[in-house]
Parts: sequence; C-alpha cells; structure tokens
Amino acid sequence: MRTDFKARLSALAIAASWAASPAYAGTVAAPAAAEAPADPAPVAAADDGAEITVTARHTVERAQDVPVALSVVSGASLERTGGYTVADLQQRTPSLTAYNSNPRNSSLGIRGIGVSSASDGLDSSVGVYVDNVYFGRPGMALQDLIDVDRVEVLRGPQGTLFGRNTSAGVVNVTTRGPSFNWGAIGEVSGGNYGYHQERISITGPLVDGLLAFRLTGFDTGRNGIIDNLTTGKAGNSVNRQGGRAQLLFTPTDKLSIRTIADYSRERDTCCVSAIKTVLPASISSGTARTLSALATLGYTPTASTDSVVWDAPQQMRTKQWGASIQADWDLGFATATSVTAYRFWHFDALQESDSTPLNILDRNIAITDDRQVSQEFRLASDQTRRFSWQVGAYYFHQHLLDHYILNQFGNDASAFLTAYARTANPAAAAITVAPRSQYLDDVDTSVDSFATFGQANYKLTSTVTLTGGIRYTHDKRDGISVTSTTGTPYAATTIPFNYDVTVKGNNVSWLASISWKPASDLLAYASASTGYKGAGLNLNSATSAGTPLILKPEKVRSYEVGVKQQLFDRKLTLNIDGYWTLLNGLQANIYPLNGGKSFLTNVGNIRARGIEADAVWQATKELSFTVNGAFNDTRYSSYHNASCPVGGPAVCDLTGQRVYQSPKWVGNAIVDYRFDAGHGVTPYFIGRYSYRSNMFGTVDDGPYGRIPGYGLAAFRIGASFGGRYDASVWIENAFDKTYYENMSALAVVGANTYGYGGKIGTPRTIGGTLRVTL
Repeated sequence: MRTDFKARLSALAIAASWAASPAYAGTVAAPAAAEAPADPAPVAAADDGAEITVTARHTVERAQDVPVALSVVSGASLERTGGYTVADLQQRTPSLTAYNSNPRNSSLGIRGIGVSSASDGLDSSVGVYVDNVYFGRPGMALQDLIDVDRVEVLRGPQGTLFGRNTSAGVVNVTTRGPSFNWGAIGEVSGGNYGYHQERISITGPLVDGLLAFRLTGFDTGRNGIIDNLTTGKAGNSVNRQGGRAQLLFTPTDKLSIRTIADYSRERDTCCVSAIKTVLPASISSGTARTLSALATLGYTPTASTDSVVWDAPQQMRTKQWGASIQADWDLGFATATSVTAYRFWHFDALQESDSTPLNILDRNIAITDDRQVSQEFRLASDQTRRFSWQVGAYYFHQHLLDHYILNQFGNDASAFLTAYARTANPAAAAITVAPRSQYLDDVDTSVDSFATFGQANYKLTSTVTLTGGIRYTHDKRDGISVTSTTGTPYAATTIPFNYDVTVKGNNVSWLASISWKPASDLLAYASASTGYKGAGLNLNSATSAGTPLILKPEKVRSYEVGVKQQLFDRKLTLNIDGYWTLLNGLQANIYPLNGGKSFLTNVGNIRARGIEADAVWQATKELSFTVNGAFNDTRYSSYHNASCPVGGPAVCDLTGQRVYQSPKWVGNAIVDYRFDAGHGVTPYFIGRYSYRSNMFGTVDDGPYGRIPGYGLAAFRIGASFGGRYDASVWIENAFDKTYYENMSALAVVGANTYGYGGKIGTPRTIGGTLRVTL
C-alpha cells in the first residue's frame, strides 16, 4: 500500500508540473455490441463497476490503460441525457468546439485548432470516423448519432494509427453492431416547438452462428425557433431522417466480416443568423454609407434575438449514403484488418445573402456533390506481448463538383447600389443591374492521398512501456474554378477568374511516448508528437489580387503529460493532462468587411497550452457525478499582417492575441441519482450543466465579433420499470438562456459591414421520452 501511495504521489506531481486532461465522459457505457468484429469492441455497462473499453488504438483496451488524452461518451449516456448530435458532445467533453454556419460550412475544433469553416480546398483539422470510415467533409458527420455504442474524442495530433493525418484530433464514432441474440430498441420523444424523434433498432440472427443483422432507423424534427417577420416562416428548424443496415458474417472463429450501408437526408431552415449588434455610423465611412443607403430604401437594421427580417427563404437540403466492408482475420501471429468504403454526399442550399428585408441580393445557392473512396489495410500483433506492433496503409480519393450562384441580384440592387455610390458623390451616375442577373462559379476539385503508418509498444519493465509511431503521407490536390455570368450583374462585385491549380505534398510525422503503470489503477504518461494538415487551394472564393491560390500545410508539434487513476475501489476515476502545442501556418477563412467573398489564407502561427480534466465519482450505489473541464490558452504566436476589425486600419498585428473560436474555460457537470423503489421500478433524476467562457467569433478578434460566455442547464426525471421500459420528462436550456453559437460580420456585397450577427442557440425546450428495450 505504501509503494502504491508513493507511486500515485509521484504521478500526480508529474501532472501538476504541467497541466491536464482526458478520458471518460459519461457515467454509463453502452450495452455490449454483441458479436461485432474486433474493432467495434463491446463496451460494458458502468453501472456495475465494469470498465469502459475503447478502440482508440485499433485494439480493445480499457480507457484507463490508453496513454492518450481522450474522452469517451457512451451511446447509453447520450440516450439517457438526451444528446443525439456531434454538437451535443461539446456539453459532455472538454476542449471540443462544433462550428456550424450551415451543413456545408461546418467544422470541428479541438483545443482551439481547426475551427475555420470547412472549404472544398481544405482538409479538416479534426478527423471524423464512423465505424473506421473517414468522413471527408465535416457536414457528413451532422447526421444524428443514433444507435451508437460510443464516441471517443482524441485530443492532439493523430496519424500514426488513423488513416488520415489530422493536426488537432479525432472524433471516433462506433455504432452498435449486429448480434446473434434477438433484440430491439424503440424510442419516441416529443416536446414543444413541434419537436419529435423516433428511433428503432432491431438485431438478431439470420443463420445462427453464421450471419446476423441489425437495422436502425430514425426521424427527427422540430419547428423553427426564430421568427422571420418578412417571410412568415420561422428559421432554424430541424428535419432529418435516416437508416442503417448491417450484416455480420462469421464463417469461422478466425474471420468476421461486417457490412454497413446507411442513408440519411436533411430538409430544414438551418442556420439563420440574428443581428446582435448594429454598428454605429461613426465607426467608419463605409459603415455610415451602408446604413444610409439601407435607410434610403426604407430599412433601418435593429438588433434582435427574437426575430429576423430576411426576405429570402432559407432551405438546407442534404442527402448522403455510403457503404463499407470491414474484414478482421486472425492469422495467429497477427490480426489483419481491411476497411473498404464508398460515400456520397449532396448539398443543395437556398439561403439569404444580404441579411435584410430588401431584395438586393436575391439569394445564394450552392450545390455540391461529393464522392469519396477509401481503403485501409492494417496488421496488428498480439498487443499483450512485451513487444507489440501495428502497421497499415491507407488510400483516400475524394471528388467534389460544385455549382455556386455567388450573387443573384434582385429588384432592389440598382436602387441600393446607386444610393450607396451617391453617399460619397451625390452626382454619381445611376447604377443599373438587371434583376435575376447572376455571378456564377463552377468548381471541380479532387484529392488523392496515400499513407503508410505504424506504431509499436515495447515494455521496458512490467510497469514501463515505450511507444513509437511514424507515418508517411503523400497528398495531391487538383482544382479547377471558373466563373461566369448571366444577365448584367454589378461589375464591381463580379470578379472573373479561371483557375487550374495542382499542389502536391509529402510529410513524415511521428509519435514518441513513455507510460508508467506502477499499479493496476494508475497510469502516468508523457508524449511528443507531430501532426500535419495538407496544403489547401483557394478555389471557390473571389480572391483579390495578390491572394495566393495555394495555402501552405499546417504543421503541428505537440507535447503532453497526463495521469489516469482510479481511487477508493474504483469509485472515483480522475484523469488529468497538460499540453503544449505549436502550429505553423493556421489555415482559415477571411471575410472582407466590404461584403466581398471570403477567401482562404494562412493566417499565422499559434500556440495552444492548457489543462484538461475528467472525473467520475460513484459516490454511492445510487448517486454518481461526472465532471470535466479545460483551461485552454490558444494565441497567435505570430500574426503580423492580420486584417483589422471594422473601424481600424488596413493591417493589424495580432501576435499574442487569442485565436478565434477558442474559449479559455470550458466546464461540464452531470449528476445522476437513481434508486430501487421496488416492484421493478427505478426512479431517477439527471441534472446537467455546461459552461463556455467568451471567445472571438471572427479571425480579426474584433470587439463586435465577441461571443459572450454562457452556461446551460438541463434536467431529466424519469423511471425505468419492468426491465424493459423507460419513461422520462425533460427540460433543456432550463433557464432559457439566450446565447450565440457563432458570430460573423453582416455586410452587403458592393457596400460595407453594417453589423454583426450569429446563430442563436436553441431556447428552452420541454418534452418527454418513452423507450422500450426487448
């Protein structure tokens, strides 16, 4: 006992000298995934003290034995607490940010890295994998997390084991697999704002011991939550449906083949932004002129969190489908794994462009077809041996076709642009723009990536293990972008370009770590690693003269220390880690204040450092607490030629300032109390609270783009009974907190910025859920 106590003291001292994080967000793990293949590992329920297991390193391990900063949210925990999207993970794990301006331009960030809106010309800094298949666009991951076994959030660069190299981290989703035991789960929820969700999952054998299946379906809907006083149709509604079919084939006890096919669609009014701030006319001449021109046409912008006055309908339409085959073959000396996948994603949007009730810019349209093929091979030795290893090869091909109506000018375009011109020169000639004139862009881009990677563990002693990994990546990205016009659009905002660009790149990234496990419930580790995000292309943006078409890659160096431990007969799990990350060449979107089209560029270098912590305390048999949080100090270490906020000079030096979309403080807490009332009835109460401190919503760190900090509370009361039924009532955002999920400048093309606005988070919602498990 004395040796064990000293070991814990030493490990804690190592962590305290740095800072901290990881592992385990959710008090209940998902039910066993039955006879699924090796990689979708079963996760035992934590109610009885069993451990959560993960496959973060492509082998089945206790989460507490993995020397990596990771958090695990079980599917059962998501179901019990009401989460069903990737964005919901923000309220259950530290350091994760989900950024969504529409289903196409969404992105994920970890530790303040990767939060730039997704673009055809960029890879994602955070890789999203579902059942070992990489999703090439973050928008693909916005599907509902239905029938999920667990979600693992790995923080820091990942590459020596995962197919695609990532500079910020990985969100690894594992769905429940087929079982040779019959079972079914059905769930119905309903609430205010017309909310409804139906889920169903059925599994069982087709040929006993040889072939099993699993069928999953869902339908999620909710009315809009912010009134549009012009169109009469509320914005930010939800309407998603989908399904998944799986087959598990086990011809021998050495071979398993899992086939998955899925389809989902979305039809809603997502991502309407409310005006947070109307800029004072005194801030700049461009703003003053824009406000004056709007007033000439009878519109005076007003800040409001209750309504908008957009004149264009907001329609977001996506559909996607995919199929994958994973084969796991036990060769005796090693296990061979093959993952073959194909995915298709279609996006078709009709959205507002000028954020006014005037018909200046009639609409903005983007139609995207994304096809991807991936193939991964892995070979892994017995991981329990003194020397264990994994090697692999990965190929990824993605082809995107885009058709944009960058600007479609409406009936008020001529009058507005003329009024704007005459605010500077009253004698300016009238500007004539034919209604329905269009500024178009067609983009054809493809990515080919090949990688080989490997990682090995060597046990120096029974308690000390060395881990090393290396990866070679070759990327090639081609892009063609051609603009055209119909009618006679406003020439000053219609920049013609014709690009045909190719960029290639090679990278070697590596991982080195040492872990010390002096006791079964204690692990201390330290690691150094590098990460890489390939070069990008400036394709679907109207770049100004001198803006480079090719973006340099992001290169990351990261250093971590951490401690994972369980105390008091494993009633308390406490994980802490600290990190120091250096990134060169942050890739980001810049939004000109004159309403011009955004463009991509390397905005500078950043330094991220912080502490993360996860704790789960089973205080009594009936009562448990889950607490996690992060302190994240992410700043520009070098950004001398930044664009200035509105009202400032042309160029600013943001070196030393905070990186946008990176809250300094994040905290999440869950209390779960349940007791046996007899007669097979178990009442329960679940309370959640999530806090995020203020952050900048725009790259320029402007004061008007700041997103205020906020805290959200949620409560659920219910009971399980009969061993099969569960009924609950719940309230989300219980205190009806008004908060912004993102922030951006509001401008009219051809004029200037007149305000700032962002998407309002979901207000208080109340409802109930009934679940049946057979």
